[in-house]
Amino acid sequence: MPLYIEDRLRWMREMRQKSPCKRCGLLYNHHIKAKCPDCGTLDSQELRELLAQKEVIIGDLRRMGWIFVALAAIAVLFFFW
Repeated sequence: MPLYIEDRLRWMREMRQKSPCKRCGLLYNHHIKAKCPDCGTLDSQELRELLAQKEVIIGDLRRMGWIFVALAAIAVLFFFW
């Protein structure tokens, strides 16, 4: 089996063991840790900052996705026109 398939299968097995945290929504392995490692020690103000940071990252990724879609459309028009 090629290495990338084995890595993908290992990653999928690890993700099945993780579940989303009820406070922050990030994934963690609840079998290993009782509290979420991302927000388990945070107070409410720090949790709000973590969630705001998460929203900024999601917005940046969404914007980058639209840029790649636009570049792909330009490339298709350039090569097939």
